[in-house]
Amino acid sequence: MKNPNRKARENRRAETGDSADTIVVCSGKYGTALQYAKWLMETLKCDGMEYDKRNLGYVSMYRNVVYIGAVRNGDIHMLNMLWQNYNNFGLDGRNLFICGVGIGDIESRSYFNLLRRRNGCEDQPNINFFILPGRIRKNKLKMLDRSLFKDFAGGGAYGLYDKEDADIIMERAESNYDGMSREALDPLIMRILELN
Repeated sequence: MKNPNRKARENRRAETGDSADTIVVCSGKYGTALQYAKWLMETLKCDGMEYDKRNLGYVSMYRNVVYIGAVRNGDIHMLNMLWQNYNNFGLDGRNLFICGVGIGDIESRSYFNLLRRRNGCEDQPNINFFILPGRIRKNKLKMLDRSLFKDFAGGGAYGLYDKEDADIIMERAESNYDGMSREALDPLIMRILELN
């Protein structure tokens, strides 16, 4: 990830144009969000950083803030820290792009609406919400995640999602789904460029 500092940002912006006024923040445990962040940074030639609460304030230097996080039990990983510092970082009036990376059906309106609502992305004109297809490898889950996944698979998914969405998520989890695709970023990229 590129080190987001004011001097580097100004130099890149002079070289590459408005898309350099974008920072990508990613948060996840297994590398899927990081891979999407890298692809996005390559395409836009912009800055990026892995989530670190000590450095999250860097987002205040950019007009476009993209947050990519893994979806766990309907919540985008660590997004709440961005919302808790919304005013401190001066995010009002900036273009925010919130992206959840999950194994649900990205075409499902009920899945989309539930994630958007649970993650505080409704009814704010400066927030653009996207879902990116993720991947899961059950045998690679860390100890705590194995326990959470067992509870989720044991019925927790059906208490959170509509039955059809939960069925798809459980089927994909059992089959070690991998939906990652660089092309999945196209709508996000188009929207960022449109707002520049």
